[in-house]
Amino acid sequence: MNRDSSYDGKFYYGVKSTGIVCKPSCKAKNPHEKNIVLFDTFEQAIDAGFRPCKICMKPLNVIQIQRYHSPCGDLILGSFQGKLCLCDWAVEKHRDVVDIRLRKVLKASYEEKTSDVIQETSQQLDEYFDGKRTAFDIPLLFVGTEFQKKVWHRLLEIPYGKTISYGELAKQLDMPKAVRAVANANGANAISIIAPCHRVIGSDHSLTGYGGGLTAKKMLLDLELNLNKTFKE
Repeated sequence: MNRDSSYDGKFYYGVKSTGIVCKPSCKAKNPHEKNIVLFDTFEQAIDAGFRPCKICMKPLNVIQIQRYHSPCGDLILGSFQGKLCLCDWAVEKHRDVVDIRLRKVLKASYEEKTSDVIQETSQQLDEYFDGKRTAFDIPLLFVGTEFQKKVWHRLLEIPYGKTISYGELAKQLDMPKAVRAVANANGANAISIIAPCHRVIGSDHSLTGYGGGLTAKKMLLDLELNLNKTFKE
């Protein structure tokens, strides 16, 4: 590789051994040819799970991330420009899909670092799990399609300690025939608990799926239901 900058922007190469994507002119140590994957665009490399090289294409934007240990399992908290953009289960089987979406849309990379928003979110989550908080007051940044964001904003209106079905959620959005699409958007929510997708259940009252697992979903619903009864008493 001769690091010819005239090829920058014409293609990108990913390094399988490190998981990074570079420009042709990158001054990092040349990788072994067997570890190189070529891409026509930067977006293709990001979609394939590669992250930007810090030497040749350090992104202007950064998503700060920190792990939060909850009674239901670990969450990954992420903030971007003063807003919470991520509160996702660490065990979520679609975590890579969420990460790719955030990095691509925000044109940012992850950095393990705290922020004021992450610290405030951690404190409010502590209060939530201690039964001292029933609503969150955190600036949110939903990253997705307009349809997805419409669904996620509607989740914020589901009362604490209450549940609705996917069909009911679709009707509230004036999309009674789009139950499957609404369910898919609900499943793609990257800000769990705060945008309470766990409060959406099956029409037969079954828990259905959940990114953090059905055990976590049941724990969250039980916590809210029991505390809600206490408030009423």
